[in-house]
Amino acid sequence: MKNRMIVGVVIHGPEIIDSGGAGRVLDVLSEHYEVTAFLGGTMGRTAVIDAHLEDRIDISRRMSLSGAINSLPWVDAVVLLNRGKTTDSGIAFGRIVMSRTKPVPIIQIERPMEADGVVIPWNDAESWAEQIAGMLGLPVMMPPPAQDVSVVCTDGDQTRRRIHDTLPGETIRINGIVVGTVVSDGVEIVTEDGRIVDIAGARMKEHGIEKLGRIDPGTALVRTGSIRRTDHVPRIGTAERRRTNLSVVLIDHDAESTFELAADADLAVTIGDDTTAIAGDILYRLGIPIIGITDMDIDYVLTNADIFPGSVVLRVDLGYDDIVGGMVRNIVFDGGDRLKASSIDSLREQVIAIAGERLIEVVSY
Repeated sequence: MKNRMIVGVVIHGPEIIDSGGAGRVLDVLSEHYEVTAFLGGTMGRTAVIDAHLEDRIDISRRMSLSGAINSLPWVDAVVLLNRGKTTDSGIAFGRIVMSRTKPVPIIQIERPMEADGVVIPWNDAESWAEQIAGMLGLPVMMPPPAQDVSVVCTDGDQTRRRIHDTLPGETIRINGIVVGTVVSDGVEIVTEDGRIVDIAGARMKEHGIEKLGRIDPGTALVRTGSIRRTDHVPRIGTAERRRTNLSVVLIDHDAESTFELAADADLAVTIGDDTTAIAGDILYRLGIPIIGITDMDIDYVLTNADIFPGSVVLRVDLGYDDIVGGMVRNIVFDGGDRLKASSIDSLREQVIAIAGERLIEVVSY
């Protein structure tokens, strides 16, 4: 017979960690239950590392929120820990998550460190919510129905997906690629045959849409705004890296997979401004330097990125980062995305030579 009930905590995004909410909730819950905690999302991993919580929050796997929740059939209840832009947006987010998960008792703790923080019971979890709300000193808020949440609607040959809780100036990212910037309320992504043909309420970025290609509008991962909006103190990695016979990975517009791509790497070559910022920021925590190829066409999905010492970032003519990056892939990586290099200096000189007259400057860190 179990002495204490088991609670699985699924944590969404960096904001709840940076605010101190994740640490506090884990402390409180651990006084009453056996707690196992998992993370949903990529940039939350850097927040976990910065907060020294990697021994308490499992960041070993990249999981969606619904995937993390559905992987916990053995717990007595699941806690979804989130910090939305507002309480209402957090509830709307929770409603979508619930529509994609198995009907287990789920207690959403929303914005616990803020004045409007609440505890929301889903799937008949009222008794759990009352207990946990009492422990945290938060009110309970009953949710709207979680069933039959439609993400997309069909209009003739077009499929439309409305994006909620957006602010003018925020970037729109689909599967990690920037496809536009919010200009007004009512953002709606319109696709035909899986390709984006319009984004209502936004200024489209045609180059990003071209790179994105076809998508499933119902399952595509859509995010808006900065990847990490909250203040934090970065924690530099201390991994020992080889100086010769380096294992090098090429990261090309898939920055949110950096943890997986660079798992055994000593060095990374990154293509694109935002890819370089995001991947460089992640690799800073892992102690891995980069050679970045950029053209300053940055979308500011991550501001104040940290880059590991020993890295270099090349700035090339506007519009040429992808072209130079493609040449580096073909010439240096032989069309692949991994290689062995004798040293960071030798590889840097190869990349600089390929950039040639398109090179504007080289920034060393």
